[in-house]
Amino acid sequence: MLGTFHFIRPWWWLALIPALLIAILWHKKSQASNNVWKEHCDPHLLEHILVSSPSARSTWMIALLGAAWFLTVFALSGPSWSRYDAPVYQKNIARVIVLDVSQSMNATDITPSRMQRAKYKVLDLLHAIKEGQTGMVVFSSSAFVVSPLTADSNTIASMVPVLDSNIVPVQGSDIAAGLTKAGELFKQSGSTRGEIILITDSSPSASALTEASNLAKQGFMTSVLAIGTKEGTPERGNDGNFATDANGNVSLTHLDVSGLENLAKNGSGEYVSFKGDNSDVDSLLKVATLNDLDAKASAESQTESLWQDRGDYLIWGALILFALLARRGWLEKLC
Repeated sequence: MLGTFHFIRPWWWLALIPALLIAILWHKKSQASNNVWKEHCDPHLLEHILVSSPSARSTWMIALLGAAWFLTVFALSGPSWSRYDAPVYQKNIARVIVLDVSQSMNATDITPSRMQRAKYKVLDLLHAIKEGQTGMVVFSSSAFVVSPLTADSNTIASMVPVLDSNIVPVQGSDIAAGLTKAGELFKQSGSTRGEIILITDSSPSASALTEASNLAKQGFMTSVLAIGTKEGTPERGNDGNFATDANGNVSLTHLDVSGLENLAKNGSGEYVSFKGDNSDVDSLLKVATLNDLDAKASAESQTESLWQDRGDYLIWGALILFALLARRGWLEKLC
């Protein structure tokens, strides 16, 4: 026991300093009072005069107050010498962020670009997610895994800055491929329920709508964060120049709001448009609760070894001493 004895909150011992200061001041006051009598009375009369002085009558009450204070500080400092296993529960919510890295995401109708703002939103999501596991997928003409499901969001966040349209070998915008890859991550981790957060500016194909519906039936809903404006803007290539179509005309990229809304509806999720603040991120993370995902998600039970605080036994002794000191007139005798 002695080898493991320690205080959980040792800084509480600093509370003894005020007690020592009060004791010193009280002693000086008592001495000053006695000195006044010594200056005006004969020595043989002093013992009769000082017999009921504060110094003589209140010493034992000072000791009682000191003991109560010491016991209180001792209890609050958290004496401990043994451990106990405390249950820890964490909701096993699985989420996969699916980011569109197609060439259209280089558009600048949202400054500095759709891609850059989308990456900021990914980082905001990773920072806001406190429980469960998170994975990430990027897609253009095909999908690639950035990270499997993990509880370490910092690892994913460290890879976000390097994501752009240059990392994919072939350009395109196959949302269905991204959703399919997200579903594979869920199955690989053994998750039976989860949420896909799709961040895109692309129009969903019929296969994407079907894939979202199929995943929802399996317990994996799809929510959409749409990046872009309805008005659209010229599409930029990886070199920063305007992209052109087969006829040499500048390609325009428009946000297909109705199509993405239907995708979210098929996926039993929510459609959220880009916002300059964090309200869009907050809305996406509330979707799981609104759809009862949190309630149905399994709770992962673990135990954590904690030091057992034994101070509660001492605090009762301190309370008894303080109760005695609280009797009428007792505290007045200390002055």
